Amino acid sequence: MARRIVTGPRLIGTLVVLVLAVALWMATRAPAVEVDAGEVTRGAMTVTVDDLAETRVHDFYTISAPATGELMRVPLKPGAAVVANTTVVARIRPIEPGPLDARSFAQAEANVSALTAQAAAATAQVREAEAAAELAARQLTRVSTLRARGFIAEVALDEARAARDRATAALTAARDTETAARHSLDAARATLILPGSSRRGRGVVDVRSPVSGAVMTVPQESLRVVTAGTPLVAVGDPATLELVTDLLSEDAVQVRPGASVSIEDWGGAHPLKGLVRLVEPYGFLKVSALGVEEQRVNVIIDFAEPRTAWERLGHGFRATVRIATWSRRDVVRVPVGALYRGPDSWQAFRIGANGRAEAVTVKIGHMNEDSAEVLGGLTPGDRVILHPGEKVVSGVRVRMRQAT
Repeated sequence: MARRIVTGPRLIGTLVVLVLAVALWMATRAPAVEVDAGEVTRGAMTVTVDDLAETRVHDFYTISAPATGELMRVPLKPGAAVVANTTVVARIRPIEPGPLDARSFAQAEANVSALTAQAAAATAQVREAEAAAELAARQLTRVSTLRARGFIAEVALDEARAARDRATAALTAARDTETAARHSLDAARATLILPGSSRRGRGVVDVRSPVSGAVMTVPQESLRVVTAGTPLVAVGDPATLELVTDLLSEDAVQVRPGASVSIEDWGGAHPLKGLVRLVEPYGFLKVSALGVEEQRVNVIIDFAEPRTAWERLGHGFRATVRIATWSRRDVVRVPVGALYRGPDSWQAFRIGANGRAEAVTVKIGHMNEDSAEVLGGLTPGDRVILHPGEKVVSGVRVRMRQAT
């Protein structure tokens, strides 16, 4: 009985000490940090240059007015088919005479009066020349008769002939002067033709399409007066559609002709495939929406799929292009969100077998928006912490955050 009395208090004390020790350990134990985790994998990886692109017809023709005149209403609408050198896309006819102000009208009338007087004087000169020519002809007839009878010398006959020739030439000159005077009078009277006189010039110019295809736009559709060089209709072949994107010059130097392109956000259910055809050798300055001056280079992209896949696209449509600058089928990849910059290299937190974070140095190769190529420090199958916060340090216990 005495032995039971001694053992009971010791057991109770031991239990109390154990409970206090466990409570103290639980109170001082650091809780596990909740984290998001990713995995190092092996597979294909591609690095791309992404930007917005715009579709355009490869051969885009803007047909301009070849002459100044009145453009008759254009019957064609966007989308209408045209045949090269056959379809008339516009017709231009002469315009009516312009109005005259009071001063110009008075000057024109005075000019007509002056030229009328000059024409009358030219007519009088013709009559005078005709009389002189008739007299010279009769004189030559008389001298010829006398010479035949031997009453005068040969020289007199030569002088009569010369006089007749001079009179004939003077008559011709007088008639030409009269004709010129009448034409000048007609030109002066033409300046008095006013609008509304129902008198137009002659000739209608038919403007034909230089290529087969479709009408893109009709900048000038209604009846109006146009000057030579005014754009009338834009035509092109929708089957020759291409994309153009202006990349920063430092991105453009990484792009090579023949590079594969993924065309996204164009309106279809699936991305389209394309190929880079040309990186233009000439750059240009462009000011961004933020007012920053940027040196840009145009990159031309061809569709690598049948037209049936992109026939709903037209000239001037927008899309997102992802141009491949580097690609491998088998690389070790780590999510970009797991990396952070250390003092001298890239770092990452690997989750160890004991559930604690382990800081590791990672050697990185190529990188895109989602993944980075691992050249050393991590192996496929390793779990890494994504976007580690300030609470994540080497040795801390971590646990996966539950999805909500």
